[in-house]
Amino acid sequence: MSNLGTALPTPEEWKVSARDNFSAMTREEVNQYISPLITYNLSKGLIVVLVDKNGYTNFSFGDIRTVSGEDSNSQILFDIGSLSKVMTGILMAEAEINGVYNLSSPANTWISETVTLPDYEGEEITGLHLATHYSGLPSSPDPFSEYDPSASYADQLEQSMQHFTTMTRDEVYDWVKNTTLLAPPGYQHLYSNLGAALAGDSVAQAYGKSYPDLVQEHLFDPLQMTHTGASWTRDELGQRAKGYRAYEYPMDEAIVIRFNEFWTATGGIHSSAEDMAIFLAAQLFLVDTPLSEAIRKSHNPLALISEGPPLQEQAIFWDVLHNRDGTTIIKKAGETNAHQAAIAFNPDLQVGVVILSNTAHIQGIHVEEQAVALLERMQVKHIQDKET
Repeated sequence: MSNLGTALPTPEEWKVSARDNFSAMTREEVNQYISPLITYNLSKGLIVVLVDKNGYTNFSFGDIRTVSGEDSNSQILFDIGSLSKVMTGILMAEAEINGVYNLSSPANTWISETVTLPDYEGEEITGLHLATHYSGLPSSPDPFSEYDPSASYADQLEQSMQHFTTMTRDEVYDWVKNTTLLAPPGYQHLYSNLGAALAGDSVAQAYGKSYPDLVQEHLFDPLQMTHTGASWTRDELGQRAKGYRAYEYPMDEAIVIRFNEFWTATGGIHSSAEDMAIFLAAQLFLVDTPLSEAIRKSHNPLALISEGPPLQEQAIFWDVLHNRDGTTIIKKAGETNAHQAAIAFNPDLQVGVVILSNTAHIQGIHVEEQAVALLERMQVKHIQDKET
């Protein structure tokens, strides 16, 4: 890496010194990838964050406003959805490095003695199973299927997602201890929001903290992410980007779903473009942080998602894509009922992309596709620059 043997800046120093030093792609070049989303009303508005070893920048497209009507700015807040999972994964990796947690041990080790996770013929669910979606657990508990059948499709989805607010930790464990696993632990990749929430709860219990306190103290504070949170304050809600639900026509405004303490680890974190630039810089090892070892550990492939081609592996909640051209992309997509988020990067070439959108599609079009396409273009330019 180009930074080897040189002193790295702190996240705050990097944010100041690297601002607008990015020059690999212009706004016009980025717009070629983004304009179809705006033109065809697939996104009301989005922010694209680009980072490389020279610096970072962000570009806003479309109409992005807070609930109070304020225009877009770099500190406007977005739900990052399942990008919360990779933050949980970094906490798990750090806890193992610190000797507080063991990914290979049963997750029941750190969960209260009054509740236990189900096993399969004596085979217990480990932290590794939770972090790689190999636990055999369903995506969510049965109550998430409860909604008003006479409601519109969009309302039904939001009614289902409101269980992220209303279903408590105790209620989850009451349900999960009596459930039957869909597959033996370690047997099959089955994406599970429930498993990620349990992962977050288990590592929080290992530290004897709440998940929001743990992620604040062990991730947001060290990375100096001052506009990122695991719960919404009144002021933050005022800075939240108004979200839209495009999963039913006509597109309309989405409600605000505030994940409770238990479910936050799977999708309840919010952040800004500038803070996600810092988070991306940390993944690219461009900033000095005590989390570097844990971040590197979280990137290591541990299980198979798909043989492809292209081959796709699962790291600690990260998706690792092995392209035919020999490049490796680490990525994650996130979505709530109101917002989408995507991150994609190549730590070897030290280039990366984050996209934050104020429009959700739910099992439809996702900005992850644009994030990967932009990253691939940045990779080509980086390689061409090195050759010249």
